Formats: sequence, structure tokens, C-alpha cells
Amino acid sequence: MSRRPVRILAIALLLAAGAAQAANKTVDAGKVFPLLADYLKLPASERSHFAPVYYLHQGQAPAVLPVWLVDNGQRTPIPVRADGRIELLPSLAALAHDKVEFGVDAASKLGVSLSVEPIMAPAADLDARELAAAVAQAAVGVRKAAGIKALAMPRIQSVTFVGAGSGEVEFADGRRAPLPLAHGAPSYNPTTQPNAKRIRLAKIPLKLDLD
Repeated sequence: MSRRPVRILAIALLLAAGAAQAANKTVDAGKVFPLLADYLKLPASERSHFAPVYYLHQGQAPAVLPVWLVDNGQRTPIPVRADGRIELLPSLAALAHDKVEFGVDAASKLGVSLSVEPIMAPAADLDARELAAAVAQAAVGVRKAAGIKALAMPRIQSVTFVGAGSGEVEFADGRRAPLPLAHGAPSYNPTTQPNAKRIRLAKIPLKLDLD
């Protein structure tokens, strides 16, 4: 499956929430993190292999700037990685009541996009069974969390290894086969590549996309 449906999903969620606008003033936390509350309401056993990941950007570029979670005037710094990934997410209670403050000029406009990713660190050698568990769980969990919006969402079927270049799948019987490419990145689909044991990549991917 190509990565295009994932991008459609992220854009749809972004449009539903609206682009976050910041000028050292606050925005409701729930508006900055679409679908996070619904994800956190899932039983822990239904979200143990995947998570929503949020990326802050200005136009097409990552936005790395000071961000705070504000609770009754108390500010807690939210780290933002070099690729714009927001490293600290609010709790369910915080989403309902807290604000998010961005340290940017009054005229600046920011966007927040959503990626669904496995709960495992990118590596050049990955357990295919763990990835398959993430695909299966996310396919159900994302649609359950999205509610009626799920009707417009593609079903998650694979993992794309962004920035890995190329890779191969090793099967339980020792056979190996190259991973197909999806928009220039190797991709693993547990349904079309059953009995996979390991995923071996040319280099450590920048991120793992469930799509």
C-alpha cells in the first residue's frame, strides 16, 4: 500500500482540528492534538503496540520552537525534536482543561500533523512479528478512536520505513525477499508477506509509518 493514504489521513485530521495559530498566546490542548483523547480512552490492551505522533511545522518545514503546556498559569515545557516531533503529550485530563502556548511571533502560523506509528524505536533490524502486531492493533484502534470520521479513513495495512533506502524481509524458514517500495521507502505488509521473522533495512529509518 502506498504512503499516500496516510498523508490523506493526516491532512484530514489537520483540517478537522484547524491549524494551530500561535503568538505566545494559548490554544486549547484538545485542538492541538486531534484524536489523542479518543486514543487515550481506548483500553490499554488495545493501544499497547501503536500511538499517535504529532509533528509541528511551519509550511512544509519542521517547526522547532519553545512550547509549553499551561495548567492554571503553570507552564510545563514540551520538548520538540529537530524533525518537529512533539515529545511530550498531554494526559486525558490535561486535554480537557489545559492550554498549549507556542513561543513564536504574533504573525506566525503553525500546523500540527498526525502520524500513526508503532511503539518501537526505529532500527535497521526489527522484529517483524512486533510490527505485524502494531499493524493489526492500529487497524482496529485508529478506526475505533476516530468514530464516525473512520468512514473517510483508509485501513492501516502496512509499515513504511521512511528514509531506510531499501530492505528485505527474512521469513521463518530462512528465506529472504526484498521489501517493496512505497514512494521511495521500503514497506512491510504482514498480509502479503506472512510468516515474516525479521525486517532488515539498509539503514536506520527516520520514522516508522503505519499506513
